[in-house]
Amino acid sequence: MTDNHTVGDTAETERRRLTDGEQSVTIIKRVSKGERLKIDSGDASVKLDALLLEGLSWQPDRAAVDELIQSETAMATDPAATIDDLQDIDTAAETGNPFSISSEYSHVLVGDIATPASDALVVTTPGRGSTITLGVQSLRELAAVEDTYVFSVWFETPFGPEDTPVEGPL
Repeated sequence: MTDNHTVGDTAETERRRLTDGEQSVTIIKRVSKGERLKIDSGDASVKLDALLLEGLSWQPDRAAVDELIQSETAMATDPAATIDDLQDIDTAAETGNPFSISSEYSHVLVGDIATPASDALVVTTPGRGSTITLGVQSLRELAAVEDTYVFSVWFETPFGPEDTPVEGPL
C-alpha cells in the first residue's frame, strides 16, 4: 500500500483477501474524504463507513440482518460467523493486524481471522464492546447491498442498542 496521498485522491491503506475454499471477497480500507471499508465480491461491492460498521457490530440477530438485506439465510447460516461463541474463539487464528475505520462519530477495529470453517472478518466497536464476525458467505451478501440507506433502521435508537450503556453524560 502507498502512503503518498494528495488531496482528492483515494488511497488504499489495507487490502485483504478472505476465502472459504470456494468463493472469496476482498476487503479494502479506502481513505479519501473519510475512511471506508470496501467489500468486493468480484460481482458487486459496497463501501461502509465507521458508523455503518458500528451499527452492524450491534446486531445480535443475524436472521434480522438477512431480512434487512433481503438475503435468504446468508448471515444466519454462515459457518464462519459462529465464532462469536466464546468456546470457538480459541479455534480461530488472527491472520492480520487489525486496522481502524474511524470518523468523527464512530471508531471500529477490523481484523481477519482463520476459523475452522473459513476466513472471517471481525468488526469490533471498542467503545461499545460489541463485535460481529462475518464469514465470506455473509460478506458476499453485504457486498450485494445496492443502497446502504437500508441500514438506517439500526439508528432509530441514537446511542446504540438499548441494552448497551451510553458512554459519558447526555
